[in-house]
Amino acid sequence: MTKTIAVIGAGPGGYVAAIRGAQLGANVILIENREVGGTCLNRGCIPTKTYFRNAEIMSSFKRAAEFGITAGEFKMDGKALQERKNKVVNTLVGGIEQLISSYKNIEFLRGTANIKNKNNISVELKDGSKKEITVDNIVIATGSKPQMTETKGVDLEGVITSDELLEMEEIPETLIVVGGGVIGLEFASIYQELGSQVILLASRILKDADKEISRRLVPMLKKQGIETYVDIRAKEITKEGDKLRVLAKYKEKDEEIEVIGDKVLIASGRGPVIEGLNLDELGIKYDDKGVFVDNEFETNISGIYA
Repeated sequence: MTKTIAVIGAGPGGYVAAIRGAQLGANVILIENREVGGTCLNRGCIPTKTYFRNAEIMSSFKRAAEFGITAGEFKMDGKALQERKNKVVNTLVGGIEQLISSYKNIEFLRGTANIKNKNNISVELKDGSKKEITVDNIVIATGSKPQMTETKGVDLEGVITSDELLEMEEIPETLIVVGGGVIGLEFASIYQELGSQVILLASRILKDADKEISRRLVPMLKKQGIETYVDIRAKEITKEGDKLRVLAKYKEKDEEIEVIGDKVLIASGRGPVIEGLNLDELGIKYDDKGVFVDNEFETNISGIYA
């Protein structure tokens, strides 16, 4: 008997699972409410590496004199940067869509899934209609999203996540980055080279990495020109005209600082996309890091995987 499998989410986990299921002979229903390719392709790895290449070129321009090259005035065109990033992303998205469509036993639904039980899903399609589907198994591959801190003032205009930063056409004169993880450090380094003056506020630098790496990174960041503060937490963000003021307090000493910038990037990590999936009513176990699975990637509900 041919199995029918629903895969919710068409990111790197979801579309690959759908293709593999189709290759093994299953009928697959792939559900996605945004672009195929997920965070990695649209709002993460690929866009940031596109920006990184621009930053690398800008860094070389700045050092041209070291190599005996006289360069005239140069600056980054934010609109052109955005257009180049979109071209790269759209090309890859189109390639994945074509790959998915080449499998006749994959049905691609653009919409939002609500799991009714382990065999039934209601899909609210982009055109406003609903489709009820019955399947043998379900794979949850909805990925992650940026998390905001509980810092007072994070709802102010100009306080953004990495998603919004990647959609901006201007290079902010001063960018305050809150968070010393991989996302915060990557954007801090890139935007410093693109022309922003970056101010980094980090409670820790790469907390899950080897401590020697964390120690060595701080002087490297400062050498790059990034105004770096470590062992510090942002307490409050306030608006001051068209600028943003961040009040931060050191963790180990009774001392506060204030920094002012045009934009504040909150890079405090990522959390699972689970809204609307109906996990609580189904009794599927999860926390703020993701859905719990066993060694076979099965959740605590038989037949539902993640």
